[in-house]
Amino acid sequence: MIKVFLDSDVVISSLISSIGASHQLINNDKIICMISNISYRELLLVVKKLKIEVNKLNILVKKQLKVEDLSETLEQIKLKYKLYVKDINDAHIVAGAAKSQVNYLITYNLKDFKINAIKEKCNIKIMTPGMFLQFLRSK
Repeated sequence: MIKVFLDSDVVISSLISSIGASHQLINNDKIICMISNISYRELLLVVKKLKIEVNKLNILVKKQLKVEDLSETLEQIKLKYKLYVKDINDAHIVAGAAKSQVNYLITYNLKDFKINAIKEKCNIKIMTPGMFLQFLRSK
């Protein structure tokens, strides 16, 4: 089993489309998909904004995702992980990936992360869902 941490955009994409790479990734029984409790709270806001049924998200989280509990405050996380992100509001994603002890962070927003710093300091590779699925097929 391969464990990956998902950015919120990947989860939302899987809720919107049942044929895309995000959906394939989340529904692959060889992959354990992680999010954090902070990501979950963020996802609740996004699904309401996009008028996606909250129940659809809750079912996905219960059946397909594991939630890592980040006990630090958002302010503590931003301070600790600010060197790894271009947008400080994404610091919790790196924190969740680090605490989950994954080797892969999956996101559509590669530009928001300092990829080399995260790889060097946290040993986490960052890929889009499509890149990751292609990587898996090549193994």
